[in-house]
Amino acid sequence: MKATILLVEDDRRYASRIAKNLSLDGYDVLTAYSGEEALDLFDKEAVDLVLSDIKMPGMNGIDLLKKITERTRLDELEIPVIFLTSVDSVRVAVDAMKAGASDYITKDADRDEIVLRIEKVLSESKVRAENRSLKRHIQTANEFGRLIAVSPPIRAILQEIEGFVDAFPGILIEGETGVGKEIIARYIHNRSPRAGHAFIDVNCAALPTENLFQSEVFGHEKGAFTGAVGRKRGKLELADGGTLFLDEIGDMPLESQGKILRALETQEFERLGGNQKIRVDLAFIAATNKDLRREVEEGRFRRDLLYRLDIIRLRIPPLRERVEDILPLTRHYLEEYARKYHSPVPDITASAQHMLTAYPWPGNVRELKNLVERIILRHRHREAIDEEMLRGEGLVIDTPESGSSQGSLSSGDDLLPLSEIEKKAIIAALERADWVQSEAAKILEISPDRMHARVKKYGLHHPSWRSHKPEP
Repeated sequence: MKATILLVEDDRRYASRIAKNLSLDGYDVLTAYSGEEALDLFDKEAVDLVLSDIKMPGMNGIDLLKKITERTRLDELEIPVIFLTSVDSVRVAVDAMKAGASDYITKDADRDEIVLRIEKVLSESKVRAENRSLKRHIQTANEFGRLIAVSPPIRAILQEIEGFVDAFPGILIEGETGVGKEIIARYIHNRSPRAGHAFIDVNCAALPTENLFQSEVFGHEKGAFTGAVGRKRGKLELADGGTLFLDEIGDMPLESQGKILRALETQEFERLGGNQKIRVDLAFIAATNKDLRREVEEGRFRRDLLYRLDIIRLRIPPLRERVEDILPLTRHYLEEYARKYHSPVPDITASAQHMLTAYPWPGNVRELKNLVERIILRHRHREAIDEEMLRGEGLVIDTPESGSSQGSLSSGDDLLPLSEIEKKAIIAALERADWVQSEAAKILEISPDRMHARVKKYGLHHPSWRSHKPEP
């Protein structure tokens, strides 16, 4: 199917002739007779190209171009604009191209020339879009291309992926927080035929309300809700041709689960506040740290959505179950953050290696990654990571002699003050939640405001918090 063209021309007879010619060439044509009417149509309809007169009463073509550019900037989309101009207004058209127009056509041009110029602009726009997608893909490949797979469990998962990566109807990735579910999802995308297209991720836990989730995922039309000042393309549209990754799908609002199920099954949807069906072609991967079968039994997750997702299921084991990966991962992140912070790559002493492999890693790979970044930041001139340094960064290993355990709140007969117990609990939750305060609050079952107050009370800091510096 050819592109949809928005034709903007105040001369109705000329507009009718151009629209008829373009329709004969297979284009869908939307016609507006003023800049204001064109902008309203642009906000409601999916448009691939705008063909507009420059000189019009009210909003002229250049003003329309500026408005369209403003509306598409947030979505990182490019809607090319071609201007129609009279022979004696070519200088104005050249100025318009400097303002961002893709081309101009004089009104005395014949049908073949108009079609040829439109096809050329659309082709160039498609190439630029593919280049942007390729650039994102290369950045993703650089970030996630080095997948550490030393342990038998991870090697088995990668081998299983090779068996279905050419065509997968849907994948559900299960695993604890921080095990690397997104890394596996990106690996699958990069190995699939869709690798040259977009990988669009949706963090369902960060979109707790129905309107927020649907606006972000399905997009919305102008006026769909208070504050919707223009049309917004959602994640489903942006993932067209590529892969949609639904992270923490167990936290998706219940009403939205039905809508996402229909979208995945039919590959079509409507924007929030709209009634136009939008077709997409995408693969999807979902991830969760919850037991979705239990969520179904307790009425928090739709059974039919679970059946749709659970065609191929991958369980990513926690880091404590794949000890062989710990040291290779540590060295990988040491090299990564040493480059980032322009520091030498430290060695790891034998005793430190023992601690790293003996530690249970409740926060999994994410906790290990954060530990390495913290070490590089706070000990950038140290030649080696030793046991003392790891203890100073909070690693505590169970030993029969001490009788203590990771996360224990007392040692022997020395009871800690209540405030110290609370502080240790806060720190443990923050470590497990990747130092995201709202997630740590969920772990401790307290409100985010209370968590923020306790962080402030105990003067806790982390390098990832821009407003703070790490403690010496």
